Amino acid sequence: MAGHVPPAPGHAPQDGQLILLHGWREQILSGLMMLTAIALCVAPWIGGDSPVDAKDAHRNEVAVGMIMLVVAIARLSRHTGRWTDWTTLAAGAWLVAAPWVLSLQNTEVFDGSHVFHVAAGTVLIVLAAASMILRAVLDRKEHPEHPNGRRR
Repeated sequence: MAGHVPPAPGHAPQDGQLILLHGWREQILSGLMMLTAIALCVAPWIGGDSPVDAKDAHRNEVAVGMIMLVVAIARLSRHTGRWTDWTTLAAGAWLVAAPWVLSLQNTEVFDGSHVFHVAAGTVLIVLAAASMILRAVLDRKEHPEHPNGRRR
């Protein structure tokens, strides 16, 4: 077979699976985080004129969107640790809680901002959980000699 390169000595057949899992964690999930961040940053301009309380909601969306944009860029540019997962989880939890913490549900005119907060927050929580699960699987596969998969 022309172009076929045999695997290097010492490489397990699971190397391809590890590369795929790293790709899912570092590229696919990070890309979805970036899309969510962009949606959060763009959402205030889509709604049009809003009451004062909704403007606070839009500021919240932009702030969380900018944080998530930085996290997504960090994840795409280098191998990051667990801090990005925890930051994403915290941002998602904040977005889900924000309508009640900031009393956004008491606006006179419904503009859908609290529904968007909860939806975007749920997406971020799911992405953070998926990334944490993939990181745990990768730790176990890369370091099987330790019971919890991590180096000491």
